[in-house]
Amino acid sequence: MKLSELASLLGAEVANFNGNDVDVFGVSTLGEASENDISFVTDKKYTGGLASTRACAVIIPENLAPVDKPYIALKDVWSGVLAALKVFYPNFARKTYEGVHPTAVVDPSAEVAADVVLGPMVVVGPGAKIGAGSYVGAGAVIGADCVIGEKSIIYANAVLEAETRLGQGVVVQPGAVLGADGFKYELLRGRWTKIPQVGHVELGDGVEVGANTCIDRASYTVTAVGPNTKVDNLVQIAHNVRVGENCVVVSQTGIAGSTTVGNNTILAAQVGLADNLTVGNGAVVLAQSGVKDHIKDGETHFGTPSRPFRQAARIIGIENKLPELAAELARLTAKVAELEARLAEKESS
Repeated sequence: MKLSELASLLGAEVANFNGNDVDVFGVSTLGEASENDISFVTDKKYTGGLASTRACAVIIPENLAPVDKPYIALKDVWSGVLAALKVFYPNFARKTYEGVHPTAVVDPSAEVAADVVLGPMVVVGPGAKIGAGSYVGAGAVIGADCVIGEKSIIYANAVLEAETRLGQGVVVQPGAVLGADGFKYELLRGRWTKIPQVGHVELGDGVEVGANTCIDRASYTVTAVGPNTKVDNLVQIAHNVRVGENCVVVSQTGIAGSTTVGNNTILAAQVGLADNLTVGNGAVVLAQSGVKDHIKDGETHFGTPSRPFRQAARIIGIENKLPELAAELARLTAKVAELEARLAEKESS
């Protein structure tokens, strides 16, 4: 569409307009944009590429205006970028099939809404329910008595084991496994013996689960992820864990059994949480932290073992000085030894 039309769609106008109402074909980054792309800047620290970008115009925050090229100033840049992406890439959700593929296997007792898409080799088990407008990609398995809410997307080769329950608008990326047995073994007569996991998994509305992520069924009740929480690829959420709403759980994070994560929390990449912990509402745990103690509401933690950020930063500051401190300690130790030798010599005389 024309640049002016796109600006109108975003509820704004093109500023610093040179009169060349170009055709816009897509959205790209500053460095990779062509003359027919629109690009964007979300923060002042990213403005370095504005001078060299070939983009026909940029979307910028209102507090950055003006800039030396056509621009669309918005209060919320990401809302504008999202609207533009939906215009130029309407199939970005990668729905590659329509209708029910002839190789899909659907148990007669399953309830599948009339407009649900089932790709090749999909299996839908007995008693399963799939809501209207949902999409199930090739090779996905929907186990017995699973419930999938309306307008949800289950991508290729994802597995929902029995009794997994998804709210509306849930996205499960390829290869994710929801509802596999929790890791529970006890030593009985000297042998590790499996304890059956008879609970299930529940995801709230708008949850997204990344590729190859695993969320285990509960031992007896429920493993739960709250509404609008976003879980990255390669995350492990163990049995009985409860993650609150509107959280972010980044790649390679592992949450051990029966731990509770509050609302609006962020667990950065490769965070490890021990079992039976409570992470408070609004807490942030920075990358590669190992958490062994409870975290209070709103605290930011870092390190292994994790500590409140300021304390961890002081410890890191001291660690960085250890070579100099070790040298100083050696010097002082030698000086003390010298003084003690002199004192002993004086006392003996």
